[in-house]
Amino acid sequence: MLVKLKNIIAKGVWQSLALVIVFFIAGPEIMLGLEMMAMVEFLGASTFVLVYTSVIKLFIFKLINKFKRFERYSMLFLPPLSVLKKMPSIVIHAIPERTLVLLFLGSLVTVMLLNYRLFI
Repeated sequence: MLVKLKNIIAKGVWQSLALVIVFFIAGPEIMLGLEMMAMVEFLGASTFVLVYTSVIKLFIFKLINKFKRFERYSMLFLPPLSVLKKMPSIVIHAIPERTLVLLFLGSLVTVMLLNYRLFI
C-alpha cells in the first residue's frame, strides 16, 4: 500500500516538475495561447451566426430593391414609420398596383385551370 502511494506521489512530483519547466521555457506564450483558444471558442459561434444573418439580410435587401424597381412606375408610396404613427390612414397609399394586378391575374388563371381540369 505504501509503495503504491509512494509511486503515485513520485509520478505526480515528476509531472508537476515537468509542467513547471514547460511554463518557464514557454513563458507567457502559454497563457496567450490559452486566451486565444478561449477567444476562438467564444468568437467562433458568434461569427458563424453573424455571417449567416448578414447573408440573409443581404438577400432580403436585394429582393426589396428588385421589388421597388418593379413598382417604380406605380403609385407605391411607402411612408416612414413616424408618419404612419401620426396618420395611420395613409397606409392605403402603400398598395403596390403592379403586384396586385399580377396576383389577381395569376389567381384567375389558376382558378380557370383548376376548373378546366375538374370538368374534363
